[in-house]
Amino acid sequence: MTTHSGTALRSRPAPAASPAASPAASPRAGAADRDHAVELLGDAYGAGYLTKEEFDERLDLATRARHHAELDGLLADLPPRLRTSRDRARRRARKARAARLGVRIHAGVYAGMSLLMVAVWVAVGRSTGSWYPWPIWPVLGWGVGVLGHAVPVTLTNCDPGDRARERREAF
Repeated sequence: MTTHSGTALRSRPAPAASPAASPAASPRAGAADRDHAVELLGDAYGAGYLTKEEFDERLDLATRARHHAELDGLLADLPPRLRTSRDRARRRARKARAARLGVRIHAGVYAGMSLLMVAVWVAVGRSTGSWYPWPIWPVLGWGVGVLGHAVPVTLTNCDPGDRARERREAF
């Protein structure tokens, strides 16, 4: 096979696992491990590190792998940055999800406590006849804190494509 520049591409067979890392000595691979290896192989193929034939062969071997040593052997000659870039993206997505969850919790507690303060104000107002709207001050002060938390999280995570990618990566 040749590239657009006319140079020949050499197809390398998938490296075999070393004898020290025999499948019997390696832990068994689960479906999530095989899926992760398939994702990495797809990234490598998309980046041009594998030919179509190599990708198909390794994909077949990855889906049939039973031990981690077999999966490691399929990925051994690929650049390490492929693996770390996907891990980095997952960490970033996990941090963004945690930040949004923190804002939801903060806003929920704020709303609940604001309602509680208004209920206390109504109870005190009915029993004493004094209707000074004191809950406005803690509600406004705390509201500034909630906005100070929510605005940066919302602005840094405003790409709608990020949320769709997060949902796909979560499963």
